[in-house]
Amino acid sequence: MTDNDDSPSISLDWFVNPQTLADFHEKFKDENPEVIKKHSYQEGLAVGRRLIEQLGIEGDDEQAIAALLQEVLQFEPTAKIVAVGEGKVLLRNSGFCPVMAACLSLDLPWDWMCRVLGWPFFHGLASAVNPKVDLSMAKRRLKGDPCCDHIFEMGEGRLIAE
Repeated sequence: MTDNDDSPSISLDWFVNPQTLADFHEKFKDENPEVIKKHSYQEGLAVGRRLIEQLGIEGDDEQAIAALLQEVLQFEPTAKIVAVGEGKVLLRNSGFCPVMAACLSLDLPWDWMCRVLGWPFFHGLASAVNPKVDLSMAKRRLKGDPCCDHIFEMGEGRLIAE
């Protein structure tokens, strides 16, 4: 995919389809992680741009980011926007996580899948609204936290997940 291509190549149900995640792992498992992250970011950017246009989302602030995330996660009942304001959006998933479930059930590397697919994809998605949005992971179930907290914040356009 090129930077100017707005057609996502990944299935739009990737985060709820275990087979798509398994196929992604098989395709990219030997690639440089930075290359995979860029690919996943571009996929999210393409999906975000398409949804922004389809839904008529306007603006580049936290309200617009929250609206886009709500649309993407409308069928994921345990992923909720819990705070919007002051240049930030807090997305919390405290229940079922399809990436976690697929990784555990299909013996896929969970940490790797989040780092190279999940987080860059969601960062790209939000960056379609505003390229200066940062994404940080304040809590992660992989580290033993009770939920995953994704914080989208106006900043420099960085993915801060370490």
